[in-house]
Amino acid sequence: MSVTMLIRIILLILSVVIGLVSGGFLSGCSLSGPEILDVNIQEQEIPLAQIIPASALSSFDIPMPSAPGLLTENNDQAFIDYSNKHFGYVTAGFLEDTDNIVKIMIIAPGGREYIYSLIPGISEVFPLTDGDGRYIISIHEHVTGNIYRDILAVTIDVKLYDEFAPFIRPNQYVNYCNENRVTAKAAELKAESLTRIELIEAIYNFVTKNISYDFELADTLDEGYRPDLNLVLERGQGICFDIAALTTAMLRSQGIPAKLVFGYYYDSDNGTIYHAWVSVFSEEEGKIGDHISITAGTWNILDPTLATIMSMSEPGVTARDGKVYHALYYY
Repeated sequence: MSVTMLIRIILLILSVVIGLVSGGFLSGCSLSGPEILDVNIQEQEIPLAQIIPASALSSFDIPMPSAPGLLTENNDQAFIDYSNKHFGYVTAGFLEDTDNIVKIMIIAPGGREYIYSLIPGISEVFPLTDGDGRYIISIHEHVTGNIYRDILAVTIDVKLYDEFAPFIRPNQYVNYCNENRVTAKAAELKAESLTRIELIEAIYNFVTKNISYDFELADTLDEGYRPDLNLVLERGQGICFDIAALTTAMLRSQGIPAKLVFGYYYDSDNGTIYHAWVSVFSEEEGKIGDHISITAGTWNILDPTLATIMSMSEPGVTARDGKVYHALYYY
């Protein structure tokens, strides 16, 4: 089988997998335990745009989400805590015990819709990733077919503390803690890196060399799938959603703003594929390997899944060109 044919097969699988994930209702480290009312994590207000030297391993405290209850919408079934909207996230939970599917929908400024699953009894973090403006947040419970009943809704006006605020903390898809395998490995790589570019390169290279594409999982994926990043790291395998989310988590855990992106990837051999990749911000200019240039002061595309499959020696593995990558959703 030729390399081109193999890549074509792989990308078709990627398209099916990520389409299933995004078409379903994606639902981690929890805030502070399995019970919603047990949330008790103090918000750490740090200037997110501050450049933190890569060598300052012991001085960086991962900013963890909290649900202080200062600004809330709630009833006897659910709650939405938007006290930290200026930090680019809300927390929400469904209080009742139910076997029905429960969803949370976030309509961002401009009308983009983000839909996630809510697990009853669990409080989780949902990012506000489309910048400043008005967000409509609502919770719904499945009734039958495509019918859902409204449980709770709130409209909030958001003025972000910092443009990077949604992309420096954990959330439901990019889920990590102060103390777990993901952050420990990222901290280990940080200790060996002198500059921000070196740390980005070290994390990227670690993921592409140690996490392989899981074809079996791609063939058996259930609707509503979301990554367990510690498991991905332990198994050394994952689909594009897993690989991109792991890279994003490792970068964020060390103070580097990063986005998990869903959208379309295009190449001349395989056409348009629905895919997941990473966008990383750096205030330093540099190179990752021979083919990836990082531009200072802007967001740069990294595609660890294609690099894992094709190896970095292949041309076109990454590109910052909108003709190749077209972003639809940010997490």
